[in-house]
Amino acid sequence: MRSSALLCLLAVAFAGCGGAAPRDSAQEFKGEKAKIADPIEALETAARDRKPEVVCSQLLSDRLLAQLKEQGTNCKTAVKEAFDDADSIDLTVDQITIAGSKATAKVTSGTGSDKKSDTLELARDGVIWKIDQLRS
Repeated sequence: MRSSALLCLLAVAFAGCGGAAPRDSAQEFKGEKAKIADPIEALETAARDRKPEVVCSQLLSDRLLAQLKEQGTNCKTAVKEAFDDADSIDLTVDQITIAGSKATAKVTSGTGSDKKSDTLELARDGVIWKIDQLRS
């Protein structure tokens, strides 16, 4: 059974029909904001490299992983299915806002007429940031 929360989250990164080379938008940020953009860019890279284990073991928050477990969803299987369903992968971090140990990142996925904007929420886990949820 797929988790709708995880699939919605991954749909942000896997939307659209882009063909251009990916742009590392994390390089446009400095300091703590760059640390927040990094896991989003890593999500895009993991999708391109077809590495669901990276998404599940390094990029998602414990809270999100617990939600998946409660729903009876295997993270790696759900991520792999999202990879399989993707037309292409294109994700750009546009804006980041930090509020203590939480952050929001406005992102654009897809290209051209398939472009879509969403907001990802991230949570600090020690010194790193992890993807916590999608907020439309």
